[in-house]
Order: sequence, then structure tokens, then C-alpha cells
Amino acid sequence: MIIDELENLLGYQAMLPALSAGMEELEKRKGDFQEGEQYPFQGGFLKFQRGKTKPLAEGTFEAHRKYADVQILLEGCEEMAWQPLEKLTEAIPYDAGKDMARYDGDRSHHMLIGTGMFYIAFPKDGHKAVSHVGSEPHDFVKCIMKVEL
Repeated sequence: MIIDELENLLGYQAMLPALSAGMEELEKRKGDFQEGEQYPFQGGFLKFQRGKTKPLAEGTFEAHRKYADVQILLEGCEEMAWQPLEKLTEAIPYDAGKDMARYDGDRSHHMLIGTGMFYIAFPKDGHKAVSHVGSEPHDFVKCIMKVEL
């Protein structure tokens, strides 16, 4: 798992060469996108999500095998829980069509991700996004960049 400021994202291009193509597509789409629609680029695709967070205690972790999951907060914030897969219990088996499996586990390791920040979840990273810890939900708009591994 990598957590950093958006201005540093291209510094990780040695690990994920398609990041520059993804950022070019993001710049074209920022402010002009349809939520849920996929926007392809060489080496992956973007999709956008907006809404309100849910309590951290609800839902499951997720993990992916085919893509690195680069989540970029464009507006607002969310809290994200993380655990390595070996510390989680599979709840829903891997679905190759969705490139996702779901997991249950300890949510005590979490972090607030604010506007202008991103995180990259690799296949070994169980992550539970779109969450809040307190009683009030957070509003957010984010870009989810899927980068082929």
C-alpha cells in the first residue's frame, strides 16, 4: 500500500508505467465525467465515484489481482482501512470478471485520505474504502484508476 500526495504520483511510475497515461486521461476528464463510466487509457482505465461514506464497521475489504487500484481523492475525504491479505478471511471468492474478492477482518488500521491525496492498493493489500469512523459521513468525489499489473 502506498499513500501519498497527488503531486508525487508520477514518482511511482517505475513500478506502474501506465500511470502517466492514466494521469493524462484524468486531466482530460476532470470535471467532465459520467459517474460509473469507464474511460480507457493504455494500460488501464479510469472511473469516477461520488457520494457519502459509510461507517467503517459496515461492509468488507476488497483486493484485486489483475489491476493495481489507484484511488485519488478529488474533493472531500474518506477513511480507508488496510490489512495485508494474510490477516483477512475471505468472505466472497475472487470474481475474475470484476477482478475482486471480498474479505472480513480487523479494521483498526485506518487513515483519513483527503483532497489531493491518493493511495495505491496492490494485490496483497486488503482495503476498505469509502468509510468514516465518527458519526458523520464524509462527502467525496474520487477517481479510481485501474492500472494493469
